[in-house]
Amino acid sequence: MNMGKLIIGIVFVGLGLLFFFNNKNIAVGAAKIYQRFYSEQNLKIIFMVLGVILVLGGLVLIFLE
Repeated sequence: MNMGKLIIGIVFVGLGLLFFFNNKNIAVGAAKIYQRFYSEQNLKIIFMVLGVILVLGGLVLIFLE
């Protein structure tokens, strides 16, 4: 397996888990910055979806070469 893909996959899984489980704290800080564009509730959903995408992408990179 290519070592670069493995490392990137592990980073994606880590970031995905961070976004998925820490979405409320991230959304509060990001909502202050992007108040005009996004609501806090929308950002929670966005970060959860982003977390799932990163986890799945990381797993694909790790296991599917």
